[in-house]
Order: sequence, then structure tokens, then C-alpha cells
Amino acid sequence: MSSPPLALAQSPPPLHCWSELPLDLMQLIFERLGFTDFERAKSVCSSWLSGSRQSKPNNKIPWMILLPEEKNYFLLFNPEDREEKLYKTQHLGDDLANSVCLATCRSWLLMATLPHERLYILNLLTLERINLPKSCGSYDTILWIDERSKDYLVIGEDLAYFKKSNRSLSGSQKGMVFKDHKLYALTEEELRISTFLVSGMRSPAPWEFYKLRRRSNVVLTLGGDVLIVRSKSPCMSCSWNFRIFKMDSSNGNIKWKEIFSLGDEAIILDLGITVLAKDQEGITSNSIYFTAHEMDWFDTDIFVFNLDTNKVEQLPQLVSSVSFTEARWFLPSFRNG
Repeated sequence: MSSPPLALAQSPPPLHCWSELPLDLMQLIFERLGFTDFERAKSVCSSWLSGSRQSKPNNKIPWMILLPEEKNYFLLFNPEDREEKLYKTQHLGDDLANSVCLATCRSWLLMATLPHERLYILNLLTLERINLPKSCGSYDTILWIDERSKDYLVIGEDLAYFKKSNRSLSGSQKGMVFKDHKLYALTEEELRISTFLVSGMRSPAPWEFYKLRRRSNVVLTLGGDVLIVRSKSPCMSCSWNFRIFKMDSSNGNIKWKEIFSLGDEAIILDLGITVLAKDQEGITSNSIYFTAHEMDWFDTDIFVFNLDTNKVEQLPQLVSSVSFTEARWFLPSFRNG
């Protein structure tokens, strides 16, 4: 009886080397990573380090800036960081210890020195600095800046500073948010909306007026909806209370409809925006994040209000253990490499 034919030996599947991934595939990986995982991935090998220079970390959620007492650097807290580390910036200038932060725009800060209130714009990651002629003299100030051209717009209560000029605004504005070249500002009784043609350095368009019952906070959602957030602090009542109203213009008439859920989003009250919180480390959906200065307190506490439980918590424990004079949220803008 003849023996069965020998089976052909199967060669093992080729071993794929992670260091030889195509650049476009490597970029897809890097663009899905947050800052901490991005930094870890860069250290895998020399080809991954080279590939990272063509990408940026994914920063869907804001970080927090802490200004330690009498220091010339900031501490940065990344809510996504599972190790809960504080990152220290480089030396940011001898006058930082005597400065306060009035507004943020991505990694750019609008700073004012004390007591002379000299204004300057500072990038806390690249150390770039732009000195401005004088101060707006108020915490109710917004900052916009173009990353490439460095054209900027600083809007105070009644004055707008462009890169090449400054303009007066009609009336006094507070609680301002700037997005897509539109300024949303609250007075005691109105929400005002005006369009700025920043690239042409032109004067703002006339205000659109929407009546409100009381002064609140204006918030813009990811989808472009306008929200009004009213709040009562423990100084005014026995418990925290937030009410959220959404602008409804579907029938041609402006109405404010109260909503009770943000869905998968969370409000960052300091920035006047919502961020996607679903599947994001460090941010809880259907919540409102705010700092004490947003409530006009002379304090540095950081809080989150959960709309599901109607409870407020002080956050985070790591940050609360550090002595600092000021805390603000910001959306970091990272450069390639």
C-alpha cells in the first residue's frame, strides 16, 4: 500500500513590522490619539517619531490652566490623562507672576499685568507674544486670533481691538462668546449678535437684539444652537440650580425653550461652548463645568454640575491639592512635530 503523498508545508504568515506601516495609515492612528497617548506613540520607534511630525494630537476636550502663586509658569491639567499628571510650561516671562488671564483662544491667552493693566497676548505652548496698546480693564473680554497670520481681535465691554486699529462698540456688553466671526453678547436684558469681518478689519455689522428676562451665560453648542444658561449659586440659595434655554426660531419668531438634557455633550461655561463627552475620558456628558471666577467669586475652586443628579462636585482632586491663584479652561492647539 502506497504511503499518502506528503502535504506541502505551509509557510508561516509574514510578520508585519509596526515600524514599517505606511505613512497614511500611521497618520490615521496618530490623529485618533489624545495628547498623552500621542506622546507615548512617538517613542515606539524612529519611524513613528518621524510619522508623528505630520500629525497632531486629537484634543476634543479642553484642558485646564493653573497659575501658581508668584510663579512665572503655568501648570496644565489634561482631564484625559489617566495618570492625572500636571504638566509644567516653560518660563513665560518675568511679568507673568503679576498678571491675570482675561480670556483664552485655543493656546493663546489674553493677559493683563497689574497694577498698570498692560495687555499682551501669549501662546503658552510656543512662547509667542503680542503686546497690545492698553487694557480693556475687565474680565468680560474675548480673544480671537488667526494661527497663521496672527490677526487678532480683542473685544471688551465697549471697545474692540483689531490688529491694525481699535473700534468703539455701541453699548456695554458682558458674558461674550465669539465663534465663526459672530459675537454673542449679553446685557442685563438682551442677547446681542453681531457679525465681524475680521479678515478685512471692518467695523462690526449692526446688532441683532433678542430680549431676555435677566442676565445669564450664553453658550454655543457643537451643532450651532444658542443656549442661555441661568444659575443660582449657594450664595443666593440653599442649593445649586441651573436652567438651560434653547433659542427656537423655527416659526419665524424667536422663542426660548427650556431644555433639561444636553445629551452626549457637556457645557464648558468659561469658554461658552459645548464639547462631545460621549466616550471621552475625563468629561461627563450632560454636565456643566465652571470655575469660581465665572460666578464672580473671589475664589479658585473648580466645579462640575451634573444635570442628571442635580448635584455639584469640586474637581479634580489633583488640581484641588495645588495652591494657585487662577484657573481657566482652554482648547490646546498643537503644532506638527
